[in-house]
Amino acid sequence: MTANYSTREYREKLYDDLHVRLRDTAILMCAIFIASIGLNMNSTAVIIGAMLISPLMTPIVGLGFGLAIFDTRLIKQSLEVLLTQVLVSLLVSTLYFWISPLSYASSELIARTSPTIWDVLIAIAGGIAGVIGSRKKEANNIVPGVAIATALMPPICTAGYGLANGNVRFLFGALYLFLINCVFIMLINIVGTRILMRKSPLTSFKELSIKMRIGLISLIVLLILPASYSAVTLTIEQARKEGIKQFVGKEFANYTVINQVYKSSNNELVLTVVGDPISEEELETLHQKQASYGIQSVQLKVNQVQNSPTLDSEATKEFYENIDKYIDQKLSEKDSQNDLVKENEADKD
Repeated sequence: MTANYSTREYREKLYDDLHVRLRDTAILMCAIFIASIGLNMNSTAVIIGAMLISPLMTPIVGLGFGLAIFDTRLIKQSLEVLLTQVLVSLLVSTLYFWISPLSYASSELIARTSPTIWDVLIAIAGGIAGVIGSRKKEANNIVPGVAIATALMPPICTAGYGLANGNVRFLFGALYLFLINCVFIMLINIVGTRILMRKSPLTSFKELSIKMRIGLISLIVLLILPASYSAVTLTIEQARKEGIKQFVGKEFANYTVINQVYKSSNNELVLTVVGDPISEEELETLHQKQASYGIQSVQLKVNQVQNSPTLDSEATKEFYENIDKYIDQKLSEKDSQNDLVKENEADKD
C-alpha cells in the first residue's frame, strides 16, 4: 500500500523545499534557457523537456497548502521563492530573446498569448492531480505530468520574448496565462488540502475576512471572464473556417479553385475559380446556401477565369492544384508576417 504524507510531515517537507538555493536557481535558469530555445525553434519536444526539470510548481503548491492550514510562515516562504523564480525566469528569457538572431514569433510563442477557458479547466484538473500526487511518499510521475499539462514555463518565456521585443501583447497575454495557472492550481490545492484534512473548504472560506473573500471572488471572476471571451471568439473562428472549407469543397466541386482568401478585416471570402461561367442566378443561389454552412454573414466574392478546352485533362487539373497550394502558402506567410509587423508597431506606439 502506498504511504502518504500526513499534514505535519508534508508541511515539514515544504519548509525544507521552499528555500532560494543556488542549485535550484541554476536548474531553473537551465530550464528557462531550454524552454526559450524550444519556443524560439518551435520545438515541442524541447519545451516539454524543459518543463520536466522546472522547479516552478513547488512554491505554488506550498502557497495553496499554507493558505489551507493558515500557516503564515509557509505562505511567506512560498511567495518569496515564487517571486524570485519569476524574476529570474523573466531575466533569463528576456536576455535570451534579446541576443537571439531569430526574432520572429513561432506558433509555440503565439499559442501562449491568448488564454481561454480551456486553460482554466486544465489548471483545475492539473491542480486536482497535483494535490493527490504530491502527498505520496514514493516517487511518481503525477507532479511532473501536472507541470507539463499546466505549462508554467512557456508563458514566462513568452513574456520574456515580449519584453525583449517590446511587444506588449505578448508580454501581458503570456503573464495572464501564467497567472491563470498559478491562481487555479493554488485554489485547488487549498480545497484539496481541506478535504484531505477532512475539513470543509466552505468553513475555511468563511473563516476569511470579508475583504479577503471579496478579493478572492473578484480575482477568480477577473481571470475567468477574459478567458471565456477568448474561448468564444476562438470557437466562432474555428466554426467559420470549417464552414468555409465545407462550402467551397461542396459547392465548387465542379470548378478548379485556384485561389481562396478570407479577409477578416471586412469578413469577405474571395474565390478565384476556373470552369463554366457562373450566372447571377447561380451566384444568388450560392449566397443563399451559405446559411446551411453557418457562414451567412461572410461576404462572398467570386472571380471567374475563362475556361480552357484542355482543362479537363488530369495534368492540367494537377497543375492548377499545385498553383493553388503555392499561392495559399505564400499568402498565408505574407499575412502572418504583416500581422506580426502591425502588432509590433502597435505595441511599440
